[in-house]
Amino acid sequence: MVVGKKIEEEVQHMVEGIIAGDPSLFLVNVILKGNSGNQKLIVLLDGDEGINIDQCSQVSRELSGLLEETDLIDGKYFLEVSSAGIDFPLQSVRQYRKNVGRSLKVDLQDGNQISGELKIVEDDKIVLEEKVKKEVITHEINFSDIKKSMVLVSFK
Repeated sequence: MVVGKKIEEEVQHMVEGIIAGDPSLFLVNVILKGNSGNQKLIVLLDGDEGINIDQCSQVSRELSGLLEETDLIDGKYFLEVSSAGIDFPLQSVRQYRKNVGRSLKVDLQDGNQISGELKIVEDDKIVLEEKVKKEVITHEINFSDIKKSMVLVSFK
């Protein structure tokens, strides 16, 4: 029986194989929750141009088949394949790149928080412009200094 992180790693490899034919898609995260016999496997996907329900359904069908073939998860489980969406923190450089021009809330490792417009994404850092009163402050933030980043939704 395979457990925890090992299952997540195996599923990650399976999903990467499934989406390899569409280079615009990428895996954001694999999360296994719950206890043996009552687990939920969550697979979060994204795409450079977004991802639709048909793409998620296709990955879900293929992954479900592979999971049944390999008997990777012991007992009953629920499989959820979905878009990472705005409810989840940004986790990859590709996600940051597709959100250039949007507002982010960035929690830093040192406990500080910065909100501003994402201007530039490089391989090792982002550039965020924060408006404080009538002044614009530019922050260069290394990925290693970021604890969590969330896209801020504006309903203007």
